Amino acid sequence: MAVYPDLYQTITDRVITLMETSGSNWANPFNKKVSSLASANAVTHAKYRGINTLLLAFTPYACPIWAGFQQWKSKGCSVRKGEKGTAIVYFKMLKRTEIKAGKKVDSVFPMLKTLHVFNAEQVDGDFAAALLTAPEALVDETEMCARADAAILATGVTLKYTANPRAYYSPSEDFVHLPERKLFSATATSSATEAYYGTALHELVHATGHTSRLARDFTGRFGTQAYAFEELIAELGSAFLSAELGISTEPRADHAQYLNNWLQVLKNDNRAFMKAASCAKAAAAFIVPPPAVIETVEEAA
Repeated sequence: MAVYPDLYQTITDRVITLMETSGSNWANPFNKKVSSLASANAVTHAKYRGINTLLLAFTPYACPIWAGFQQWKSKGCSVRKGEKGTAIVYFKMLKRTEIKAGKKVDSVFPMLKTLHVFNAEQVDGDFAAALLTAPEALVDETEMCARADAAILATGVTLKYTANPRAYYSPSEDFVHLPERKLFSATATSSATEAYYGTALHELVHATGHTSRLARDFTGRFGTQAYAFEELIAELGSAFLSAELGISTEPRADHAQYLNNWLQVLKNDNRAFMKAASCAKAAAAFIVPPPAVIETVEEAA
């Protein structure tokens, strides 16, 4: 697949820098409690998905509203001088004509490209100002829990609850073990409910790798680091799902012990993060199927 030069390395470098500077709290961008909304486009209202959810979370902006330069301009707004856009990615389908057996054969192939968007906090204009001052959307926790419980049940994965405080997925027996819900407590960044769902989704992402589901197998490519790579997929997948379901992700208590392994995976292979994000996106889509919306260029993003 053709890609823009150094795109994989650029994204990998951003993640490595964040992990090195933030330690075991590198997932904290998803704990922006200022907003209860998933990142969305100011003009189309479409939610950003997959790896773009992650890339937009790795920013200092609390507002979840974004748009391209021309999109803001179409609403009578202007990006402030000196402001830098945040790169997101999308696939553009290109046409190719080849000669096979003396005949012309047309085919299409995806090219991974970048697009820069600007947060509402970087923009001047009445339209942007209204977005920043609009009342925060209230999250109905009962509705959120019902949707999350329905998504978990729909996976068909067996969940076992005990007083054992350890959460894990058993590949050999294909079940997820979770501590009893009453054992989850609130923290400085998450409610007890958020902590429970964040943990449950992490383990369910692991379960999607089972041979009866998405059949993930990285032993050939990553060798002894396959486990660390799978953990990265689970963290990313949980983050994607938490954004989709309106749940704030609490970094796992055992996150720090995997950090160095993840860094080594990323440093050894600059495509590893994009691969992990792709696998995480597939896992998230397995648990919560996305609507039939395709992310394309800025005008439709």
